Amino acid sequence: MRVLLVTGVMPTPFRPTKGTFNAALVAGLRAAGDDVRVVAPVPWTDRLRITPGAKPDPTARYPIWFYPPRLAHAGHHRWMQLTILPAVRRITRAWRPDIVLGYWAHPDGTVAMAAARALRVPGVLLVGGSDIQLLTAEPARRAIILETLLGADRVLAVGAPLRERVIALGVPAERVGVFQRGVDAAQFHPGSPAEARDRVGLPRDRPIALWVGRMVPVKGLDVLFDAWPEVRSGGGRPLLVLIGDGEEREQLERRARSMDAEVRFVGSVAHEALADWYRAADVVVLPSRSEGIPNVLLEGLACGTPFVASDVGGVSELLEPQSRAIPPGDSMALADALSQALGAPPMTRRAMTDVLDRRDAITAFRSALQSVPLHPDGPVP
Repeated sequence: MRVLLVTGVMPTPFRPTKGTFNAALVAGLRAAGDDVRVVAPVPWTDRLRITPGAKPDPTARYPIWFYPPRLAHAGHHRWMQLTILPAVRRITRAWRPDIVLGYWAHPDGTVAMAAARALRVPGVLLVGGSDIQLLTAEPARRAIILETLLGADRVLAVGAPLRERVIALGVPAERVGVFQRGVDAAQFHPGSPAEARDRVGLPRDRPIALWVGRMVPVKGLDVLFDAWPEVRSGGGRPLLVLIGDGEEREQLERRARSMDAEVRFVGSVAHEALADWYRAADVVVLPSRSEGIPNVLLEGLACGTPFVASDVGGVSELLEPQSRAIPPGDSMALADALSQALGAPPMTRRAMTDVLDRRDAITAFRSALQSVPLHPDGPVP
């Protein structure tokens, strides 16, 4: 297949660790023989504040898109179109996709589906969690998201609960499927926690809770920081390790200093280096207010590390005997679950058998794409 992916949730020269799961999807499709091209718009605020590093994908295009920050979110797709559609036209002068994929319902997906209509090829919208569960709470944005969902030839949701949310919005059930991202078993697998701690510079003699992600409000780090003093009061000198960056980092660092918390801010870590951090941890913690099927939890489970996470999206589908799901926003329940997890005796690390290998996930994903009917008039000549 010739596939065009349009999404801002993708590694860029400005944010090389953003959307690594989409980069893995592209790599998997290419390994299966598909010709995949990517348009990944970069917010002008990233270009203003961040020095670009090496280009993550030399075949991708990273047009800068301008928009009014914190204003008129429901109209952001119009601003994005001004950047994206010209980039799509340049790519398709000598190359025509069989299908257009868009990840994240709005504004990315709205623009991707417009590109599919312009090219007269099927458009498949991938939805990941908060784009359906949170953004639709705003009436103006909800209307545009529903129009985007209804305009897609197929909608693929991360997990069965999110599929049901899409159907509840009014999208016919026969047009909504499920996709799983899977985990690279060659990279994420159990290993010695002690040796992993030595490699990443963590102490061998302390319980460790690990959080990985973007430091943004939806991830619930405020709840984790509310819970952490209670966890520490139980003794054992637990250490909280945070991997990632984002708009909340500065205020979280100030808060950690003010309460003299045992918190280590690691910053961004390359995706291929994450496995040792999972192996080093006693528990992965994810107190998000919204999720689909979190890759962070899948990767941790593949390394044999249980989790404590908010019971949102498809998190409950991942539960195994050592993991716990707690109500979102409940700091006391989070503190109790973390205390139990960090106080448990060391266990033999084993991969959780229900974690799907990425190769199998790619095979299933390609089958879902190939089942989308082609438009009768075909691509623009």
